[in-house]
Amino acid sequence: MTQLISLVLLKTVLLSGLMLWLAVVVLNNVLAFRNGVFSIGSLMGMQLFNQEPAIVSPLLSRRVKSASWHRLIYSFIVLVEAVVALLLATAAVAHFGVLMGGADVASAIVWANLALCGFIAMSLIMLLGGAWFAYYIRQEGTQITHLVLIGVGIAGAVLMNL
Repeated sequence: MTQLISLVLLKTVLLSGLMLWLAVVVLNNVLAFRNGVFSIGSLMGMQLFNQEPAIVSPLLSRRVKSASWHRLIYSFIVLVEAVVALLLATAAVAHFGVLMGGADVASAIVWANLALCGFIAMSLIMLLGGAWFAYYIRQEGTQITHLVLIGVGIAGAVLMNL
């Protein structure tokens, strides 16, 4: 195995792993849709601010209690996750094609960059949405997760362009 082939293999494994992880997330979000809507509703309704000790903040004026909005936002999130999973699958298949000798390396890298751009954008959407509803006050672990996902996307993009 050459160094180039081992690098392409590493890229293929990363893209495939992220795609499979995100596909499981999408599947779980579809199967437990009501639970996800409830969770988003809790975030958008800023319900954790009511837990003892209660937090009084001018940010509470951002509360969104409409179940219709909760379903719409959650549906949007699941749709974005599904699109990104498909982009990652396309990039993984393109890299697998490079391994098999039947695909263009430059094209595979373009697909990987597009997929990872989507992955980073998806993570930023969640980070920004959470920040709007001040989730860092009582859900700092979720914010850290979103920041780590952005870091994974950036690290993946660096790897793809080696």
